[in-house]
Amino acid sequence: MAISNFKQALRLYTNKPAELKRLTSNLLDAEGLCRVRSKQFAEAVFLFSSALEVDPSNLYLHVHHSLALLGQGKTSQAMGGLMTYLEGDSEHPTARAGIHVLVAKLHKQMKNPTTAAHHIHEAMRLEPNDPEALLLYTQLKGRAGELYEEATDFLLRNEPRKAINSLNHAIELDDRDPRFFIRRGVIYRQLGQYNEAVMDLEHVTELNHDNKDAERQLAITYNQLAIELYAARDLQRALSVYNLALKHDPASSSVWVNRGDCYRELQEIGLALQDYLTAHNLNPKDKDIRIRLSTLFDARGLTYFDRGMHMEAETEFSNAIKYLPQVYHYYLHRASAAYLQGNLKQAFEDYKKVVELDPTNEIAWARLQSFGDVSELASKPAVARKSSLPSLKANQVEPKKLPHVRDRSPVRLSSGEREFYDDLIARRTRVRDSLRSQLGYKTDKKLDTRPVDVRFKDTRQGSFTLREMFLSSFF
Repeated sequence: MAISNFKQALRLYTNKPAELKRLTSNLLDAEGLCRVRSKQFAEAVFLFSSALEVDPSNLYLHVHHSLALLGQGKTSQAMGGLMTYLEGDSEHPTARAGIHVLVAKLHKQMKNPTTAAHHIHEAMRLEPNDPEALLLYTQLKGRAGELYEEATDFLLRNEPRKAINSLNHAIELDDRDPRFFIRRGVIYRQLGQYNEAVMDLEHVTELNHDNKDAERQLAITYNQLAIELYAARDLQRALSVYNLALKHDPASSSVWVNRGDCYRELQEIGLALQDYLTAHNLNPKDKDIRIRLSTLFDARGLTYFDRGMHMEAETEFSNAIKYLPQVYHYYLHRASAAYLQGNLKQAFEDYKKVVELDPTNEIAWARLQSFGDVSELASKPAVARKSSLPSLKANQVEPKKLPHVRDRSPVRLSSGEREFYDDLIARRTRVRDSLRSQLGYKTDKKLDTRPVDVRFKDTRQGSFTLREMFLSSFF
C-alpha cells in the first residue's frame, strides 16, 4: 500500500521533489531486498528496476539489481550493474573491494582468469588483508605457477613461442611474480628480441631493486646485444651498451673483457688494458684473459723497443711473461731489451728459459753460445737440440777480453760475441745498401764496419729493432 501511495504521489507532481524520489526508491529497494532474502528473484528484479526508474543515481540500487539477476542466473546482465557501481563510487574503498571480489568470482566462473586476476589485484590494492581476495589470489597464483611449469616444458621441447604464450597467461593471472618476467625476458633475448627482453627485466628491477637474478640477466642481455653490435663494427654503440651491462653487473669478468676488446679495436690501448686487468682480478684463472693481457703487454713492449726505450720495453715484456710464462717469444724479446741495456745476466737467463721451452730454437742457442760454455744445457734431456744441429761444445772457444768491448756483467764473454756483432752489423749494412752488401758477400770482401763498431762500443746505445734481431736468419 505504501509503495502504491508514493507512486501515485509522484504521478501527481509535474516537477517531482527530490526527497519524494529518494523516499520512493528507498522503499522499493527495501521491498526488493526482502524478496531477495526469500529468493523471490523475479519480484526483486521488478522492484529494483522500478527503484532505478525513480532514482537512477543511487549506485547501491545497481548492486542490488545485479544480485537479483544473479539469483536468476543472468550473470552477464548482472555484470553491467556491478561495473556501473565500480565506475561511479570512489569514496568507499572497502565496498569497492568487495564488489571487485564478487566480479572476480564471476569471471572465474566464466573462465576469464585474466579479468578475474585484474579485479583481485584491484581488491588487494584497496584492502590488502581482505580474506576473500587473498584466497582468490592464492588460487590464481597456483594456476599461474602451473602455466610457468608449462612454459618450461615448451622450452625443453624447443618451442619458445608457445613458452612465451604460457608466460603471458601466467603474468595476466599474477603480475607480481618476478620469475615470469625473468623467464620471458630470457626467451626474448634468445630470440634476439632485445627490446622486449630489456622491458621485462627492467620491470622486475622496478618491482624489486634487490633482485640479483634480474640484474644479472639484464647484464647478459646488454652484453649479447653489444656483441652483435661489435660484430657489425658499430663499435661506439657497442661500447655504450657494454657500459649498461657493467652498470647492472659490475662483477662480470666477461663483460669487462668484451669492453676491453672494443676499446682495443678503437685503439684505446690504455683503457683496454685497464678492463683486462679488472677482468683478471675478478677471474684470475681465466686463460683467455691472461692471453689478452700478455699479448697486449708484449705489443706495448715491441713499441717501446722500436722507439729505443729499452728499459720500458723490458718492463712490458716482464708483464707479458707474468701472465703467460710458457710463451718463449716473450723471453726472447725481454732478452734483447736486457742485452741492449748491458744486463747480460738477465739476457743469459732469458735465453736459457727459451731453450727450456723450445729446445730447437736456434736463435736462443746461438745467443747462449756467444756467452760461453753451454754444454750443461745441451746435455739436459729437456733441452736436447735437433740431431742435425752442430754440437755447441765442439765450437766452444776460450773467452778473452776484447779491448773494444766493456765488461758490463759477471757473465763470461767469448770470442763468439764478436762474431755475433760482425754478423749483426753486416746485416744492418745490407739493409741500408743492399747492392754494395751483395757485392761484398759475393767477392768475399770484408765490409768496412769500423764506424759502426765505434758506435756500438757500449751496446746500451744501440738502436736495433726486434725485427732486425729476430725475424731474420742468423749465422
